[in-house]
Amino acid sequence: MRGAGNLLAATVVVVLVSSLVVGKAGEETPSQDKKKVEPRGKRQTEGIAPGICDFGSAGASTWCSWSSPGPDAASRVENEGAPEAWTLSTGINSLWVGGPFNDTTGDDRGGYAFHETSSTPSKLAPLAVMESEMQGPTGPNGKCLKFWYFLDGLSASELRVKVRKRGEGKAVTIWKTNDLTRGDWREAQALYTFTDNHTIMVEAVPAGAGDPFNIFRGHIAVDDLGTRPGQECIGLCSFEGGMCDWNNVRTDDFDWMLGRGTQNPITGPPRDRSSSQGEALGGAYVFLDSSFPRRPGDVGRLESIEFQATDPNNPPCMRFYTYMAGRGVGRLRVLLEDVVTRKQQIMWALQGHQGTRWVQGQLPLSSGTPFKVVFEGTVGKPRLGDIALDDITIVSGPCATLPPAAMPPASGDCTFEEDTCGWSNPGTNQRVDNLQFLRVRAAEFAFPTTDHSTGSRQGFYMKLESPARKQEGDHAWLLSPIMQGDGQAKCLSFWYLMFEPLGEVEPNLGSLSAFMLREGSSGALILTPVWTLHNFQGLTWFFAQTPLRAEGDFQVVIEAVWGASNSSGMLAIDDISVFDGNCRTVPEAAVVRAGDCTFTRGSCGWTNLTSDRDFTWTLASAVRRPLNMHDHTYGAPAGYIYFDVFNLGGRTQRLQLVSPVVEPMPDRSPLCFTFWFAGFGADPNTSLSIYLRPSQLRSFPEQLLTDLSSDIRVWSHILGDPVGWIFGQVQLLASTRFQVVFEGVSFNGGFTLDDFKVYAGTCTKRPRDSSLSFSHS
Repeated sequence: MRGAGNLLAATVVVVLVSSLVVGKAGEETPSQDKKKVEPRGKRQTEGIAPGICDFGSAGASTWCSWSSPGPDAASRVENEGAPEAWTLSTGINSLWVGGPFNDTTGDDRGGYAFHETSSTPSKLAPLAVMESEMQGPTGPNGKCLKFWYFLDGLSASELRVKVRKRGEGKAVTIWKTNDLTRGDWREAQALYTFTDNHTIMVEAVPAGAGDPFNIFRGHIAVDDLGTRPGQECIGLCSFEGGMCDWNNVRTDDFDWMLGRGTQNPITGPPRDRSSSQGEALGGAYVFLDSSFPRRPGDVGRLESIEFQATDPNNPPCMRFYTYMAGRGVGRLRVLLEDVVTRKQQIMWALQGHQGTRWVQGQLPLSSGTPFKVVFEGTVGKPRLGDIALDDITIVSGPCATLPPAAMPPASGDCTFEEDTCGWSNPGTNQRVDNLQFLRVRAAEFAFPTTDHSTGSRQGFYMKLESPARKQEGDHAWLLSPIMQGDGQAKCLSFWYLMFEPLGEVEPNLGSLSAFMLREGSSGALILTPVWTLHNFQGLTWFFAQTPLRAEGDFQVVIEAVWGASNSSGMLAIDDISVFDGNCRTVPEAAVVRAGDCTFTRGSCGWTNLTSDRDFTWTLASAVRRPLNMHDHTYGAPAGYIYFDVFNLGGRTQRLQLVSPVVEPMPDRSPLCFTFWFAGFGADPNTSLSIYLRPSQLRSFPEQLLTDLSSDIRVWSHILGDPVGWIFGQVQLLASTRFQVVFEGVSFNGGFTLDDFKVYAGTCTKRPRDSSLSFSHS
């Protein structure tokens, strides 16, 4: 990345290493996407590499060769005001002065440098600057800057790294991020070259004066910071010192070559990507020369070294720049090659003239086996179609493919910067929603202040339409292009924002959900929920992901639903990516399990079982519902389930509602079942009970009605004074597949139920005055 107005002789290649690991097939090479917090006192056995500063430990903190702030630092920070010093600290002091609870080794006594980013009513938190000692010229192979970083809190805005020429105030940004690290340390590396003496500046940027969240607590921290030889930034290349970890394939038609500027003014770049951004003289790139003796269709391939399988929960993103100018430009493709089977998968493809400029490309790298990345260039018209590559980088986390024209057919990736990439609102004749998703620019709204893709006011994202007059439960669908499933797991990732202003009387923002839409064997459309969250989630963009698995054609549906009709909140998404891999659901609260149900579109597999057809569990509707009650989820007239018994003969009815089969946790740990209920009626003995039913003991509905000896009652509640919706929960312990059974009993009364959710983990009984007994029915 390069800052505006770059006047320095620097070429920069940046990487945030996460799950891309180098090694040979079969080797045990663990992924190091982030350092998990380990038990106190656990230290890395390999120690710290030379040139890397771990900032010491409690009672022995050290800046090593870094200083904060350095001499005359204020004059070197452009348009930021006087900088402040970073603070040396340890996890022991985190609750007192701020900072992470542990250093990168999991030790609360280990040192790190951090900056508290929150402001006070009388003082705006300043930017903090840390500076290295003077560095000499890097040489053509560059230097690899390594460090771990931690961003947390509403006021933590950005962490960036700059390089500054000796004696000059201006600096060039070589690395930056504004994404929170979600409670973990994350590793970063930046490969850069510099032709003069220089220093490295690490800047922690707090929320600005116009940001309403600048008073909230936050911190930015770094650890294990320092430079190493450029060769240690594996897989990255600016091509100034050669091909780095990339090699020409021997079996193709011709080779990629190194160059500094084209010899053909009709095609090819006049200079490399980084030096074209300013007045620097240094720089190189790699290119395919289409002049004689090349012929149309000739192919040149450039392949990486071998990488190990990626982490399905955090595959890396590869970024690069390409120059494809001229009337005869052919095609550039990026292939992912399985090193065992040699099978190749097309991940990215761009063809034809792209303008006289360097174009950024990016794509997620996801593979369950060891692999290589291959750049494949094909000649179009000879002498009129050189193709160049520069600044190959790898960053942490999945990304949407760019530019949109390079995406594989129906990939589902989209940043929404140019268009919606095939994502669309359903037609009105399909009658599946009553609102629209709108593609909007961040500058059009006071919040969020930026989109996620560009982090700027000029970026675009998709938001739920918010008409002046809306009703509870009004919703919109956003449909993906039709994608092809092969039975193998894929992962859907995106960034979301679910914000509701403070001060609303009864906050009820609504929900954001993801579904898979496919056609069943009978031809009917099947909608399967895979991810869902309700109501306010935070004041910033958050990362989400969930696994997808399907045979044949399917579509992804993003659904946003308004809760309260007077809500002035925001439901928005950005940066969608679909890649191979069986990822876990993020955040954990969004996991969808069998038994989850809001009853807004049916009963979600819950089955009504009763011996008397006159008395059943019934889905509420606007014209048929007890006591004119609204649903709990959105406050809509319908969207819950109930039973209502009025028996003139005074005969008590027993009505059962049975869940679909629920899988136990792999480690047989407890599950927590939560729900909302409300009672009504004149029969004081009206009751509601929950039973746990081992699923393998039940094969037919008739048996369910006659043999209840194996059901275990785990919760029950007797009707009291009507008070509206009441929260309930109960812990479920099971080592095998099971079903949850609600049983209502009354001769004149009933209960309503809504918002079933099954969570992993323990919980205590709610309400506290409900009966809890492990008895057989």
